[in-house]
Amino acid sequence: MSVLKRTLNETVAYPPHDPRTASREYRQLHRQLVVVRDEPCWICGTTHSQGGAMETHHSHIEWAAANGVDLARVMADFPAVTDEAALRSWLDSEGNMLVLCSVHHRGAYEGIHMVSYPAWLLQRYQGSGWSFIRQEAT
Repeated sequence: MSVLKRTLNETVAYPPHDPRTASREYRQLHRQLVVVRDEPCWICGTTHSQGGAMETHHSHIEWAAANGVDLARVMADFPAVTDEAALRSWLDSEGNMLVLCSVHHRGAYEGIHMVSYPAWLLQRYQGSGWSFIRQEAT
């Protein structure tokens, strides 16, 4: 077995923005994805109906980052975004949302906000009895 040990130390700067309050669109979409459609965590497959603490993650562009993106670059990758108003609407749309359990969203050793993306992504494909992310005993 080969082990790569590294320490992630990064500073992420978000542009000035109003305090986040969940939009009506976000609340409706969250309910639709988590409760009505009972979509599973994209990583582990647990669902709301199984007792999972389900969350929705802005997968491409975080809401707090919107004031710092280059609109032309976003429009090139996401045709539904045609102007600033469409960007604001798209941020809380299904095209920018990923259903995750709380562990794979914000968990200290497994959450997308806490570990590098390559390590986080491997969790989706890891085999039974194997864990790509190891927690050190303290």
